[in-house]
Amino acid sequence: MQTTRKRLFIAAAVAVVILAIAIGQAIRKRSAPAVAVDTASSVVEFAPEDLTTVSRRTLSETLPLTGSLRAVTQAAVKSKVAGSALDVMVREGDSVKTGQILAKIDARDYVARAEQSRGQMAAMAGQLEIARQTLENNRVLVEKGFISKNAFDTAQNQYAIARANLDAARAALASSSLSLDDTVVRSPLDGQIASRSVEPGEKVAVDTKLFDVVDLRTLELEAPVPVGEIGRVRIGQPVQIAFDGIDTPVQGAITRINPAAQAGSRSIMVYVQVANPSATLRVGMFGTGTISVGGRQNVLVVPAAAVRADGTRRSVYAVIGDKLVEQTVQTGATGDADGATWTEIVGGPLTAGQRIVKNNLGSLRIGSTVRVVQPASAAVATPGASSAASAAR
Repeated sequence: MQTTRKRLFIAAAVAVVILAIAIGQAIRKRSAPAVAVDTASSVVEFAPEDLTTVSRRTLSETLPLTGSLRAVTQAAVKSKVAGSALDVMVREGDSVKTGQILAKIDARDYVARAEQSRGQMAAMAGQLEIARQTLENNRVLVEKGFISKNAFDTAQNQYAIARANLDAARAALASSSLSLDDTVVRSPLDGQIASRSVEPGEKVAVDTKLFDVVDLRTLELEAPVPVGEIGRVRIGQPVQIAFDGIDTPVQGAITRINPAAQAGSRSIMVYVQVANPSATLRVGMFGTGTISVGGRQNVLVVPAAAVRADGTRRSVYAVIGDKLVEQTVQTGATGDADGATWTEIVGGPLTAGQRIVKNNLGSLRIGSTVRVVQPASAAVATPGASSAASAAR
């Protein structure tokens, strides 16, 4: 019994010693980085590409656009007669030409109607010929006084009626022939089949949509513009649009502006025409672009990413001597120049050629000594990042 107690006491003592050693190591580990941060807190290191200079440039002012593509020329092909679809010759994605047969509807009933109308027209033509001969005979007789003027007028009226009946029969034949022609459904334009809503054997009614045909050679982007910005938009302004899956931006131009604002968003729809000769774009694709709405000549600018926003206050981090300083600025227009986006500086202490931090890196310690680290190796770049992070507030 005493041996067991002694063993338990020894085990407890060993556990206490191990726990004390672990706590001591943890305390030393926690205190070591704090010393490193305190030592490096007055220095912030940047790679050369993290810094740039205030410059003067000519800005191209732009407005953002987002919208989807639609076809300028498209058509919903509907049935003009009722009947059963016997042949459906195209599917979605097929290319078609104007006048190409897309489907055929059972025409037997319409053939019979056309034949009936043709027979009626022949009968009316015979009646007209009889009425004409009677009228000519009565004209001779009335001139010789063998019949009365009333008898001649009656013959003349019968001729007019026969002629009207023939005209009606001709119209009926034309209508039945047109219905017969409409049993063959043809494409109204060059394009591609976007949708097919009929299968062989299905019965279709008059005005049933059978196909959608779109012409992909010319598309337009339909995009909303805020009411407050619509005054800067003009027909003919160039637009650059980027689409998912398309490597290079597509060029277009504004061709139409809707005269009315949208009820919900209070925005104005504009339409940007885009040439699509290779048919790489498709109806419904979503695109983002910019409208070029003007320019600013030789203005003081900084990279748009360098400007920090705190409510209505705008500032940039500048390097004066070798110290990091935050300087409040007043900003103007934002636009593009030399393939980048810049913000105009209209007020504040910044001058052309002054060094600033190129990107918004968050809050940095003001008054820190700035050190530019040359990218001699990856090992040099890593401490620089750590020092910049340690200078953050």
